[in-house]
This record gives sequence, structure tokens and C-alpha cells, in this order.
Amino acid sequence: MEIGSRISLQLRWPLGCRLTLSGGGEAVLACGVVGVGLTKGLHGALVRADRGLVGGFVLLMRMRRMFGVVVLASLGAVGAARGQTNGAAAARPVSLDDCIASALEKNFEIRMERSNTRIAQYGLAGSYGAYEPVFEVGAERKFVDQPATFDPKKSGIDLPYELTHDEGTAGIKGLLPTGLQYQLGGTANFLDARTDFRLTPDTAKLYPPDGIRSTNQYYSTAGISLKQPLLKDFWIDSQRQVIAVSKQNLKISESALRWKIMNTVTTVETTYFEWVYAQEAVRAQERALELSKSLLKSTRLAIGNGLLPALDEKQVESEVESATAKLYAAQQVLSSHRAALRNLITDRYHDEADQVMEPATGFSKVPTLVNRNESWVKAMDQRPDLVQVRADLEKQRILIRYRKNQLFPNLDLVGSYGVQGWNSSFSGTLDDVKDQSHPNYAYGVVLSFPIGGNQSAKNQLRATKESREQALIGMEKLAQDILVQVDVAWMKVDSAQKQADSTRRARQYAEDAWHAAESKVEYGKITILDLIQVQERLTAQLTAEARALADYNQALAQLALSEGSVLKRHGLDVKVK
Repeated sequence: MEIGSRISLQLRWPLGCRLTLSGGGEAVLACGVVGVGLTKGLHGALVRADRGLVGGFVLLMRMRRMFGVVVLASLGAVGAARGQTNGAAAARPVSLDDCIASALEKNFEIRMERSNTRIAQYGLAGSYGAYEPVFEVGAERKFVDQPATFDPKKSGIDLPYELTHDEGTAGIKGLLPTGLQYQLGGTANFLDARTDFRLTPDTAKLYPPDGIRSTNQYYSTAGISLKQPLLKDFWIDSQRQVIAVSKQNLKISESALRWKIMNTVTTVETTYFEWVYAQEAVRAQERALELSKSLLKSTRLAIGNGLLPALDEKQVESEVESATAKLYAAQQVLSSHRAALRNLITDRYHDEADQVMEPATGFSKVPTLVNRNESWVKAMDQRPDLVQVRADLEKQRILIRYRKNQLFPNLDLVGSYGVQGWNSSFSGTLDDVKDQSHPNYAYGVVLSFPIGGNQSAKNQLRATKESREQALIGMEKLAQDILVQVDVAWMKVDSAQKQADSTRRARQYAEDAWHAAESKVEYGKITILDLIQVQERLTAQLTAEARALADYNQALAQLALSEGSVLKRHGLDVKVK
């Protein structure tokens, strides 16, 4: 250092920076990464020779703090800008419960599965139609023009005649759950005959003038007939088998609906948390971009005042463009997840596509205690897909019972009873029927069986038993697959919970590093590049923590699905009937 009419002062401070002052009004700042020459406008503020060394040191302190103050002011502007932007956003808050409720009502797959359940209900109700009585009524006229015929059992010939037969019938027939077949009804008849006796002249004279006799008569009948199987079709027949199978089909359909609802709710939940994560990622990138722009503004101001070299502007500009590109990518991911969620919860996507919505439910950060053995028990008891397989096994059992019954011969108890009335008037026949003047009845047993050993029934039984064995193997496989799914889901929850804890601590450390960097800026102990790197690390940790929390919440949803406890977890009481 030289003291006199000209001062040459050289000072050093951390980060390898060096400031050289001269009495001619020139100051040169040199650092490891930057070098700044200040030659204009400083002579009024520079230390003069007569002020000595103390004045030069004061100038040095002012220059070191100058850039830090500009950067800190810019950072404050970032926070204010973010507050204004967030306040101006107009979006409809949508909670996870809102999304689930909307999906239960509008999701296409759930609506189709509900339709399948209604179809199964109609099928079961229709199967009882086998026991619905059938009413029959009819009217018929029969006419016969019978020519003369030879009958070897008679001495003469059968004379020609014309017969008109009018008949009215009415009755009810049906089947009872015991296999009893019944039929009851009655008939009303009128016979009108014209007999030609002209082939026998002596008799023809009795029916002048043309030898043709006209006769008519009424008759009515009423009766009932029964048929009760005693072996084959006794304890089960095709109708009862269809009803029992239809009940299991309805149970399968209801379980399929529950399983579809559980899967859809889980998909909604995982998509929702993916949407929340994407929203957090966008916010982190917006913060990074705003900070980069503020740094660029302060850097340009510093360059304009000769505090930084022009090269620093290019570095910050590069960082701004990089942050912009990352923000565009994050916004695209956010739009994709928002569209995917909307597709799950609405059936009017075209009408709602432009509606702005934002998540109102955040991540659950409460640690969850998970017991694998308890989860296994829940899954074996609650999983709807396992209930479906069990119902299918019950269907096979019903079919086996029916096939075994078909091995027996037909042994049927039959009987009938009826009355009839003949009279020249219709009312007279009804009186005869009422008085049971002319009864008729029959009863007995009918036995029938195939004489080839009933090979059809035997082989159908063998095939059904084999199908049931196959279904048993399938159920065992599904049960083991479920145990594996629960085990994997349990491990994911445990791992995701640990990752969430680690990323939370990492984010806290990154925030501490950022606050430390802010304080260093004010005293010139950190460069712009270092500050950008600290901000990038903080952005990365914020995103990583959001990702870990999303994974944790999604893992909980998948565990509930693997347990079959989705509906209970969300307090849903789904009506499937």
C-alpha cells in the first residue's frame, strides 16, 4: 500500500475475492469466478488520499453488501408475487370424498356393473316363473263328412254321416316346488250329426222325407290329474336347479359390483393423490422459475452498475429457460392427471372439461400401524373376488346334486279324477257334473329307465365333478395370490412410510441450507451459481417429499384394496340390490 497523493489499496476476503483501490478513482474486484472493474461514477464515493486507509475499508464494506441487498429484495418480491398469483386463482376445490361420491354415481364401469346385477336379479326372478300356473282356454269346431264304410265286425255297412263337433275348453296347469305336476279343467261340447239312411230303404222310411236323421247332444267334463316324481326329479329337478344356480349368479354379480366399486374407488384415490402430487410439483417449479427470474433481474441490475460481469447474465438466463421448460412439463403432467381423474368421476366430460378445479384434500401424513396377519384375515373374509369363487363352487355343488339325482329311474305316482254329463241341453250337463253323476278316476305308478346304463347322466356327473375340482384349485390359487398381494402391499406401505420420513427430513435440511444461503448473499459469501444450485436442491427435495407422500397414500389405498376393506375405510354403505 502506498500513502500520499495516490493510494493503491488491495484487500482480500472469503471465496478468493480481492479489491484493489487507487487514488485515481479506479476500483477492481477480482474473485475466483467473477471479476468486476469499476471505473465510472465512483470517484465521488472513493476514498481520498487525505482520508487514509479507514475510508477505503468503508467503501469495501459498502460494495460487498450492495449486491446482496439487491438479491434479497428480489427474493422478497418473489414471495409477494406468489401471494398475489395464488390469491387471483379461481378454482373449485374438490375433495377426495367429492370425487368418490361422484364416481359412485357417474362412473361408466360402475354403471355397467350395476346393470349386470339387475340382469342377474331379473334372471333369478324369472326362474321362479316355472311355478307360475298356466291358464288355458280354447274353442274349436270340428267337422267330419264320413262316407259309408265296411266294417268286418258288423253284418252290414256303416252308413255315411256328417258330424259337427263344437268344443270349449278351460283349465289351469302348473308345477309345484316338490316336483308335482297338476292339471285341472273342464270342457263343454255340442254334437250335431246328420246320418244318411238311404242305403237302407226300410230304415230311411222312418226319417221322411229324404231318409236323413238329424241328431244333437251336449256333454261336459271336469277333472284333475296329478303326477308326483318319487325318485328322479323328486328332491331336485331342472327348475329347482336353475333357481339355486340363479341365486348364486346373483351373489356373484353383487360381489362383482362390490369389487368393481372397490377398484374404481381405489383408482380414483390413487389418481387423486397423483393429481395432488402434480399440483405440488407445479408449485415447486413455479417457485423455482420466479426465483430464477428475480435473480436475472437483480443480475442485470448489478451488471448495469458494474458489479458483475456480463457472463453471469447468460448463466442466469439459461437457468430461467431451464426452469420454464420444467414448469411446462409439470403443467402438462398436472393436466393429464386432472383429465384422468375427471374421466373417472363424470359422465359429461365435454361439459366439464373447461371447469377449473383444484385438490382440497392433502396428503395423509399420519403413520399407519399395519399388521400383516390381520390384513390376511381381512382379505380372506372380505375380498369380493374370493366370494365370487366360493359362489361358483356352490354352483358346482348344486349341479353335482342335480346330476346325481338324474341317475335314478323315473318312478312317478299318477292319478286323475273327473266327472261328465250328457244331456240334450247344456244346463243339464252342468247339473250332471255338479252332481258327479258319472265319475271317472285312475291311479297308479309309472316306472321308466334307460336300459343302456344311463351313460349320459353318469358322464355329465363325472364332468361336473371334474369342473368342481378345477374350481377348487382356482380358489386355492386365488387365495394364495391374495396373500401375496397383501404381503406386497404391506411392504409398500412400510417402505413408503420410511421414504416419506426421510424425504421430509431431507426437505427440512434443504430449507435450512436455503436460509443459510440467503444470509450469505447479503455478505457476498456465495455466488449466483451457488445460489441457483441451492434453490435447485430445495426444489428437488420439495418434489421428492411430495412424491413420497403420494406414494405413501397410494400404498395405503392399494393395501385397503388387497384387504377388501376399501368401502369400510371410506365409510361407504353401497347398496347393491
